[in-house]
Amino acid sequence: MKMIKNAGGVISHPFGSVIRSLLVAIYELGVEDIMVIAHSDCGACHMHSEEMIEKMEARGVNADYIDMMRFCGVDFHSWLDGFEDTEKSVRGTVDFIVRHPLIPSDIRVHGFIIDSTTGELSRII
Repeated sequence: MKMIKNAGGVISHPFGSVIRSLLVAIYELGVEDIMVIAHSDCGACHMHSEEMIEKMEARGVNADYIDMMRFCGVDFHSWLDGFEDTEKSVRGTVDFIVRHPLIPSDIRVHGFIIDSTTGELSRII
């Protein structure tokens, strides 16, 4: 079993590190199933883009650098706000992987939410 962990279980770029890691897992390590697992009460679910941007600016990050993220292919606002509904986020990530042009159609992609307290794993998709 190979595991890739990232904040919120969200893929923010179609050719970023998460997809590259999945491609290596599939083509080099023989992975046939992908499990997207989010957890309940995820801290990322409580983040809001405007508040985080304000915190960045308060700590001295230049607003121009924050705006520049859009030009690098990252929509910072939708990336953060996409964490708010865990089930919707899992479904979106599964769909993103399934529809990705470099992921073979025979790869099985599953979506789950794990309860942070009990450890119970609930299948979403």
